[in-house]
Amino acid sequence: MISAVIPVFNEEDNVLSLYEELRDVLAEQSQDFEIIFIDDGSNDNTLVNLKKMISGKNNLRAIQLSQRFGKSAALTAGFNHIKGEIVVTLDGDGQDDPKNIPSLILELTNDFDVICGWRNNRQDTAIKKLNSKIYNILNGIFSKVRIHDNNCMLRVYRKEVVTDLSLIKGAHRYLPAIIASRGFRISEKKVSHRPRLSGKSKYGTKRLFKGFLDLFKFNLFVKKGYKEKSNKMTIYEIEEKYGFE
Repeated sequence: MISAVIPVFNEEDNVLSLYEELRDVLAEQSQDFEIIFIDDGSNDNTLVNLKKMISGKNNLRAIQLSQRFGKSAALTAGFNHIKGEIVVTLDGDGQDDPKNIPSLILELTNDFDVICGWRNNRQDTAIKKLNSKIYNILNGIFSKVRIHDNNCMLRVYRKEVVTDLSLIKGAHRYLPAIIASRGFRISEKKVSHRPRLSGKSKYGTKRLFKGFLDLFKFNLFVKKGYKEKSNKMTIYEIEEKYGFE
């Protein structure tokens, strides 16, 4: 069984087309699949549209968060409700192409536990691509996890990788390092990337500086043992102690 997990925030114009694309791709891979959207406190019609879509569909579910908690919390909520042995994640803005999923699943052999997408010919602004390149270089130096695109949400995982994985705020940006620290094997594969057709990007200057600040804090945290710390402290205690906001 395959489970697709998609966090969304204010993507009212994208959820239906993304569901239809995912449904067609996953149906060719397995007769048994599920698609889980996590609404991260949207203030547009995203949740309304999801509720309309769910009617009569046994392969589609939606999880509503009471307010905007961020992508890490949304992913954690999705991971806590999966049924599949293979887990796919992707962004809800339509820029990740579901047609790349079969090739990623094929790479998920006995040698690897996670295959990360590496956005080829990325359809973003020049400044966003430059900042991302710098961030990926620094992340590789600090974490020793040498992949080209730490922020690409298009990934496939074995279920055991994300089972009982609780992500503190901002941790989605460092998932490869966290996963590697837990002993799982990671690889990457080039994937296509599409322009955003509807809605607005959530990327901004504030997010950029916060990302670089969290980069330093998270790598110190991961070196101390993310798994061990998470077992001994609640998510809220970790966030308060280490200053993740």
